[in-house]
Formats: sequence, structure tokens, C-alpha cells
Amino acid sequence: MLLRDDSPQIPSPNCWQLIGGHLEVGESPREALIREVKEETHLQIEANEPIKIGKIVILGKQEHFLYWIKLAQEKVADVRLGDEGQAVDFFSVEELEKVKMGQFDRSYFQKVKAGLKNLMENEILDRGALDFNEKGVCVLEQSVESLTVNTD
Repeated sequence: MLLRDDSPQIPSPNCWQLIGGHLEVGESPREALIREVKEETHLQIEANEPIKIGKIVILGKQEHFLYWIKLAQEKVADVRLGDEGQAVDFFSVEELEKVKMGQFDRSYFQKVKAGLKNLMENEILDRGALDFNEKGVCVLEQSVESLTVNTD
């Protein structure tokens, strides 16, 4: 995960978030992921390494594509902070309970931590446990107090 810069001009400053970013013109979500991982961690991943989990749709806002990448130990050792953020690190599900995350990341994590734990520890990808429907979509409806998940 990436510890965001501590700047009030960005969303969720000084919070941990998943590695990622915006699509550039003509770029596929997979290509954007490969570029963002390189920019934020100096790690070169191959096109066949990311496993697409699904698409998260935040109503009235944006779409996010969620991927899983299992890194070999030699690649983990090569990870270092890139051009953005204050730090890059790996966390267990138990450790994620304690790190500071933005509202979106925290809300989603709380809903899917059992599925995430199964993926991280047992390498079992259960999209339903990660709140994705049979079409591979997770719809998040944002309210003032919190984000709620709707998989219909």
C-alpha cells in the first residue's frame, strides 16, 4: 500500500491506500495498473501477473478496477517508494485494522476483510466475499456518513 502525501489538496492526505491511479488517454485498466505500480513502487510487473477481481463503481463519481498481484519474494525485496507518497509497505489483514485509511478504503475494507484475508493467506479468490456480483461489479453508493456496498 502507498502512504499518500500529507497535502490538503489531495483526497485522503496522509492515509494508506491501494497502489493505483487514473487512466491515461488510450490506456486500458491493466496498462494503467502496470504503469502505476512502476511509478509508485519502481516494480516492473508483467501483463499476465495481475488477476482482475472486478470493477468498483462509485455512483455519481467514478469507476475503479481492482486487481490482485501475488509477488514472488525476490520482487517484494525490490519494492521501494516511487515518485508519489511518503512510504510504500505491505500489511496483513490484522495490521490493516490499525493503519489510517481514507473513508472509501476503510469502508470497503471493513465489508470485505474476511474475503481479503482468504485471498491473502490462502490464495483463494472469492469475488462474492469481496462484494462483487456475478458480473464482476461492486456498486458503492456514497452517503454523507459513509459508503455502502450494493452488489445488485
